[in-house]
Amino acid sequence: MTRRKFIRKLIKTGSAIAVGVSWLINKAAPLPQGILRRKFIWAVRVKKYPGPLKPLRDISKQGKWSG
Repeated sequence: MTRRKFIRKLIKTGSAIAVGVSWLINKAAPLPQGILRRKFIWAVRVKKYPGPLKPLRDISKQGKWSG
């Protein structure tokens, strides 16, 4: 292993450890009274599914496109 690859691995490992530690600190430390943490993130919902909805079929039967 060359020195350059070794340094890259050290940097990646150090950054992964730093991210993990910061995540653990954020999870473990209680938040101050004035700060509220959102528990849910609302996604954009599609009004109507883009395509026809079909009922489920019997999976034991062979489909027309399966070999």
